[in-house]
Amino acid sequence: MMNTKSKDIGYYYEKFKAFLLVFLMLLCMVQVGILWSSQSGSFPISFLSTFFPGSKTTTQFSIEDSKSDYLLPHRVAISTGFDGEHYIIPNASTAYNTLWNGAKLYLSQALGTRPKQTQLFSEDAWGTLVAKKPYSFEFNTQIPIDIIKWVLNLKISDGEGLSSVYKIVICPDDPDNGYSDTLYIRDDKYIYTYDVPNIKGNALSKDEFKSIYTKQQSNANAKNYKMAIEIFINSPISQDLLLPFTKSTERYADITCIPFPGLDVQTYSISDYDEIAKELFGQDRNDYDPDVDVNGSAVFKKKDSVYRLYKNSIVEYKFTGNQGTIEKPKVLEAYKKAIGFIMESNFRSDLSIYLKSIKEGQNSYIFNFDYAISLGDENGEMPILLKNYEIPNSSNQVDSSISIEASSKRVLHCEWVALSFKVGKSLESYDWTFADMHAKVLKAYTELAKKELYAKDFGIYYVLTNPKIQDHIITPSFVLFTKDGSYDIPMKGNNK
Repeated sequence: MMNTKSKDIGYYYEKFKAFLLVFLMLLCMVQVGILWSSQSGSFPISFLSTFFPGSKTTTQFSIEDSKSDYLLPHRVAISTGFDGEHYIIPNASTAYNTLWNGAKLYLSQALGTRPKQTQLFSEDAWGTLVAKKPYSFEFNTQIPIDIIKWVLNLKISDGEGLSSVYKIVICPDDPDNGYSDTLYIRDDKYIYTYDVPNIKGNALSKDEFKSIYTKQQSNANAKNYKMAIEIFINSPISQDLLLPFTKSTERYADITCIPFPGLDVQTYSISDYDEIAKELFGQDRNDYDPDVDVNGSAVFKKKDSVYRLYKNSIVEYKFTGNQGTIEKPKVLEAYKKAIGFIMESNFRSDLSIYLKSIKEGQNSYIFNFDYAISLGDENGEMPILLKNYEIPNSSNQVDSSISIEASSKRVLHCEWVALSFKVGKSLESYDWTFADMHAKVLKAYTELAKKELYAKDFGIYYVLTNPKIQDHIITPSFVLFTKDGSYDIPMKGNNK
């Protein structure tokens, strides 16, 4: 009898030790996770959500699952050939997603091979390609090849010889390349030609092209463009730029710009701090000590980071901890940190985010992103441009919706314009052509007459300027981009 009791006691003792061991292991993992989170420079999202996925206090994010959301071409166009019809496909529309998904298939297969031909870039050669071939895709900036390979899940050895991808042209059954499926890539110096045999999927087939083309023809808001290289233009202009020369009517909504909540108070109370912290950090708001600086900005601090909310809705983050060993930055690792920071932010909205530029620092990279707001599937998205947006009481200009400086290890600094937007229910009609708007820009900015004006790009944007604490209406503007900057003038609606 005693022997049986001893066995029972021993059994439960061993079971208790096993349970205690598992508990200590989990506790250790939590502590390591918290330490990793605090040193990684990511936005404050509770590490415990990894173990308690049913928790409603935090949201889990997967960079791997969402990395494609941040690699978006800012312009997709289709062409019926040189001197033919050209249409720009509305961003985020069904047709845009269909074509970009097809382009990623071409790009994935092409980068697994060597280019058939490499030639020095020239504007005439590239402009002719874009005008002649059926599909073109362009980013706002050169996208490093390592980022492309990561997003497309390619091998390390793929894309040999390419430094980056800036613009892409695709031609199934290309008559200039023995009727092979062909992909052309432009980086900062060269044009690469790839054969793409046995392409998988039919996203860029003739039937798909015809379907999208027919829909664009019947869309009253679609505009037929001409390529700059197809026409004679008096002023210097990028030869692959698509320009609307025939006057037509386009319809755009006004938008309401909504500032970060709680900025209209003169003196912050404890409840004001709590509400702002809730917007910034969610359920982790108690991890930060609130304060106010000499300029009246709300400040939230913890051991290795400071967040500052300015009166014009700019949220600034600074890593104040020890950076440790400084290593030469790796652009892909820094990019992952930047994307993770965006994904984990508590106040990110449903706006699309487009990568605008990448700048290399001494020990970091600076990634600039811009917003685009959806106007519906047929009308796509319209980008948002900042003008004369400054950090209060400083000369620091903020020219991107999100600017993140990151090393291979962590985010070091971020400036984020934390606004939200509401699209108006009614659409206003606008008549315009590139020639008319180009002339109006030259008239509005007299200093341009003294410069060698080279038009790199243009577009219709919502321009944010003169930040306000109250809700305010923003109407569309025409923006001309040159090598020196951007120049905007408000559009005049037909009923205004």
